[in-house]
Amino acid sequence: MKKEVQALIKRRRAKVVPYIFVSLVTLVCLAIIWLAFSYFTSGAGREILQTSTPTSTITATPAPPTPTLPASATPESTPTITNTPGPSPTPTPITYTVNAGDTLFYIWGIYAEQGVELCDLMALNGLTDPALLGEGITLIIPSAANPAPTTTPIPADATGIAQYFVCPGDTLETIASKFSSLSADIAKRNNITDPTTLQVGQILEVRVNLATPTPTATLEPTASLAPTNTLAATP
Repeated sequence: MKKEVQALIKRRRAKVVPYIFVSLVTLVCLAIIWLAFSYFTSGAGREILQTSTPTSTITATPAPPTPTLPASATPESTPTITNTPGPSPTPTPITYTVNAGDTLFYIWGIYAEQGVELCDLMALNGLTDPALLGEGITLIIPSAANPAPTTTPIPADATGIAQYFVCPGDTLETIASKFSSLSADIAKRNNITDPTTLQVGQILEVRVNLATPTPTATLEPTASLAPTNTLAATP
């Protein structure tokens, strides 16, 4: 009886073992298939199945090296450009056209604030009488373009006759002092009987260097006498 039981067990084991082996092999195959599927779908093998897209690569071109100047070639100072001034513009002459009713004093008053003197205005235009001013005459106003004539200093050794244009405020004495002349000689030479009748614009003839300057007297030191001692005789 015991032998029969053992034989039955052996027969059953002989039938079960192939089933177990087949089951194990099936499980291993399924596991291998699952692992392969997982590898190619979500693992690293996914990149193998995808079509590789060519990626453009940008090659960096190295910049040319910056040239280095030697120490001797470095400029020490930057040259400074200076603007050379050009020629100054030429002053524009100033003129005035006399209108009806204008007087010389009215015209002079227009330019008096600019430093124009009445005497210079008359001398520059050759006017000897302020009343003789005709309509339409163009007067030249003293300016930088047309300066008024200046009086040249008379040399000390000069002789002869000079012509003088009488200006406002002039007297025979002031005119004589300008030319080292004498007021009496000026009055006699120009037939002036009343010195107060000088007119602005009048031209006088003046002889120069008639008056000799009076030298200043200098006092020389006088020698003082020393006191002398006198002896009185005793009787």
